[in-house]
Amino acid sequence: MLKSEGEEKVIVIRDFLTGIAVSSMVFILAAAFPSSASFLFFLGPLPIIFYYSKLGRRLGLFLVLGAFVIVLSALGALGHGEYIPLFCLLGFLGVTVGELLGRRLSIEQTVLISLGIVIIPILLLIAYSMLRTGNPPWRWAEPYLVRTILENVKLYAEMGVPAEQINLLRENAPKIAHTFINILPSLSLISLALCIWLNTIAVRAIFHRQGVHFPDFGDLTRWKAPEKLVWLIIGSGGMLLIPEGRVFYTGLNLLLLGLFVYLLQGLAIVSYFFKTRNIPVILRSIFYALLIFQLTLVLPVIAVGLFDLWIDFRKFNKKMDGSTA
Repeated sequence: MLKSEGEEKVIVIRDFLTGIAVSSMVFILAAAFPSSASFLFFLGPLPIIFYYSKLGRRLGLFLVLGAFVIVLSALGALGHGEYIPLFCLLGFLGVTVGELLGRRLSIEQTVLISLGIVIIPILLLIAYSMLRTGNPPWRWAEPYLVRTILENVKLYAEMGVPAEQINLLRENAPKIAHTFINILPSLSLISLALCIWLNTIAVRAIFHRQGVHFPDFGDLTRWKAPEKLVWLIIGSGGMLLIPEGRVFYTGLNLLLLGLFVYLLQGLAIVSYFFKTRNIPVILRSIFYALLIFQLTLVLPVIAVGLFDLWIDFRKFNKKMDGSTA
């Protein structure tokens, strides 16, 4: 049944106001409840991507502007102005992904182009900080990390963690902070790429449920990394054998990036197995939640993705129809 012009306007206005409210609320809740900030910020771009794609560029940009004004006022009132740059970055990310979804791109192109565009303002901010202070921003971040680790050590002691482990963490706090700073490039890229990937998959599921057109990424449960990527793993692993600091950490960053790609391939294989075996949604959700809270499970998933290059795990399962992940 066709809707009248008046009904369509009402729906557009409703979606516009709902988009502003939801987008604002996600960031305000993340600032108000720091314990859930990581989870909420990862989902921060989702409502922006969804409503930007649904409403179009013009209304989508007004939506982001409206959300920005509300969040800016709320964070100022809460005394959490430090989150404003992050909101700007994630809002920009949401607009970027929403814009790219309107083009006929593959999932790889969507993630990589979005990542490349979002990195530009980050690099500009780093360059500005270096010109203004004469030092890269991670110089002051390292002492802050050491203090954070020592504060966490006190918390672990109150939780009853064995004294040997407490002393080990306390003595190695500067080394841990130094290592973390040196692998920050790969961790930042992985976090952004994961944020883009998760939000793209999530918004696709929402669009499919509402019967709204979405780019056809194909059957993502059959997704595979380029075969030549294994040489990055081999080469970066070899660089770890060289004791020189810059070479070692360059190899470590490249290795982490390569393993992240194989993690995505491993997740595609797991998702393929879940679908072919008709595993209940509740059990799938439990498994994915365990991946977040039990990082030891991540290594087997990476191994599955890496060894799929030779074993092809999906050939042991029945063929699937459809194009959803």
